[in-house]
Amino acid sequence: MIVNRKNTQVNVFAGSPWEAASVMTLLTAAYIKVSACDKRNSIMLSVPSEDYAAAVRVLSNRY
Repeated sequence: MIVNRKNTQVNVFAGSPWEAASVMTLLTAAYIKVSACDKRNSIMLSVPSEDYAAAVRVLSNRY
């Protein structure tokens, strides 16, 4: 059975450009795909919904 499932992005971090670069490096090192979106005052990082739990674990261990 084939189930059509959308890949949704979940926001995991928002911060200054240098903070976002540091967090992006951590997530990329854990083989998690990261998307960045430039908001007015910060950079928003999001990950695919299936990687959300792993991303939270990585960030909670580092910060």
